[in-house]
Amino acid sequence: MTDTNLNISFGSISDSGKVKEYNTDTTLEFPILGGHVFIVCDGHDGDGGHGALASKLTAESIKKYFYNRSYKDILRALTNAVTFANYSLYEQIQKNNKYKGMASTLAIVIYRNNKLYYAYAGDSRIYHLKENKLQLLTRDHVTNYHNPKDEDVKILIGKNKDLRFGVCRKPLEVTEDDIFMVCSDGITDYITNEEIENILKEEEKSPEHKCKDLIDLANEKGGKDCISVQVLEFSQPLIEEKKILNFSFKSVLYVLAGIVLVAALAFAGVKGYNIYLTKKATTESAVINKKEKKQVKSQLQKHEQINISDKSNKEENKQIVKVQQKETVKPKQQKNSNIKKVNAVKTVKNSSVVYYNHKVKYGENLYRLGLRYNVSQKQLIDINGDKAKKLIAGNIIKIPVKAIHKVKSGESFSTISDKYNVKIKYICFASGIKSGSQLREGQILIIPLE
Repeated sequence: MTDTNLNISFGSISDSGKVKEYNTDTTLEFPILGGHVFIVCDGHDGDGGHGALASKLTAESIKKYFYNRSYKDILRALTNAVTFANYSLYEQIQKNNKYKGMASTLAIVIYRNNKLYYAYAGDSRIYHLKENKLQLLTRDHVTNYHNPKDEDVKILIGKNKDLRFGVCRKPLEVTEDDIFMVCSDGITDYITNEEIENILKEEEKSPEHKCKDLIDLANEKGGKDCISVQVLEFSQPLIEEKKILNFSFKSVLYVLAGIVLVAALAFAGVKGYNIYLTKKATTESAVINKKEKKQVKSQLQKHEQINISDKSNKEENKQIVKVQQKETVKPKQQKNSNIKKVNAVKTVKNSSVVYYNHKVKYGENLYRLGLRYNVSQKQLIDINGDKAKKLIAGNIIKIPVKAIHKVKSGESFSTISDKYNVKIKYICFASGIKSGSQLREGQILIIPLE
């Protein structure tokens, strides 16, 4: 286990399904000191409905319990938070007969210091994918566990004053590449464990994208109930901040002082050596007598003759070089043309890879960019390096996409979606526009990777 917390990326989506007019599920995630909380609640209607209110009150009660507080014993705090949520909802139901019968399921996960704690009530579930094997961490609180078609949920938040719910005996040690899924029965009533496992294993998709795929599959296979799902993925931290901060201000000053001292000594040494050479030259020149001066003059005359001959040789060499240059002009042109052909071939081969230059806006993060353009954080880091690790507003980040499409006259979302085999909602999400918006000629659309 590492000393630093693992990096967590997650997705959280809730959908009303294909039959219900409104969504009675609630999903909630919020940070706590040194960790994060994830909640899924499935509201059950009472005599007057109000299932959506029941799920919302349950989730908000737990958030209220943890708000602006720090707990040393997280497992005990989790148990108390669920008890508090049950009591709060039960008291609300007792105050008004119109709320009679309403209740909610609960599946809650808390991640802190590389450990994961969980609790549950009802038939909402928590799964753990470790080393490509899917494991169910919870057990449905139903009257007929072995026949889901004839089941009745027997333990619900707010149903009774006293609550016997499920809670982990000890926290799970979270390691790199662990994946957790929290969901309502709108997922598990229609999707098999094998199908869930296959979707969670897709490495190139972000957690948010996996949530969308799970909800789309549940709707395709029925979608008669509300559908809620959260996917949590863990990886090593992107930046090792401790190593960077280990350099103290004093150590930096010592290094700078050492550099200045070495530079000063080097400068003084060079200057002293130059003074020595000049003094030596002046003393030697003073010692030279008249006879030596004559010898020097004769030597100078000889050097002048040699220089004259050198000049003539240089002129001859220039002429030879000019002739050689004329002879080599044509081969160079042929080589350049060959190089251009090779480069042209390379650009054609690389044309299948399309990158969209995204200008980073204030407040954006790597997770949101991966979600918008349907690419993993690892892909963005591999392509952009340090620019992706630490996003700065105004920087340009290269995003791999399927295409950058310019809308032509008469085109619609349907024709563009069929052309690239990408769903309309993904195109709208990547392009930053609302689904169902009116297209205009010349408009630029970003087609994300499927």
